[in-house]
Amino acid sequence: MKLESYREQLGGVVGNLHSLEFVLRAFLQQLPSARPFGLPHGTDIYNSPVGTELPENELTNYDSLNVLIERFNKEMALRGLQGVDPSIVDLRDALAHGRVSAASPESHLRLLKFDRPINGRVRVTFNAELDEAWFKDQTKRTYQAIELVAKQLNTPIAP
Repeated sequence: MKLESYREQLGGVVGNLHSLEFVLRAFLQQLPSARPFGLPHGTDIYNSPVGTELPENELTNYDSLNVLIERFNKEMALRGLQGVDPSIVDLRDALAHGRVSAASPESHLRLLKFDRPINGRVRVTFNAELDEAWFKDQTKRTYQAIELVAKQLNTPIAP
């Protein structure tokens, strides 16, 4: 895989992860248990300068992707429906905190992630060859998760 293709493919997966987080937050905001949105309709938060204070809600809270998926999956279990594969968090964490390199200029890039050290030793927690097939699988996997959550947006919630 050429470096240009790597960047393009990586951008697709990362973009899907961003979209997944947003659609999870939108879904959670519509639940009766959600914090009030707390902003007047039509407020443009995208023009809020750094330092602006906004009310905490499902869009603005500090929940990690892992917590968002857990909360979504809990709601889906109550509805008897399938949730999002929580191992998507491992993919996101590897992309955010892993190391990308190749054994030689002719080799495919590899993504490695290591756990926190214990007694001077680390454990490999992620190891993937970054070829076209891997990127295609991850792009498809993350897009399917987006679709799964999006189908639940504005779905009536049983009392």
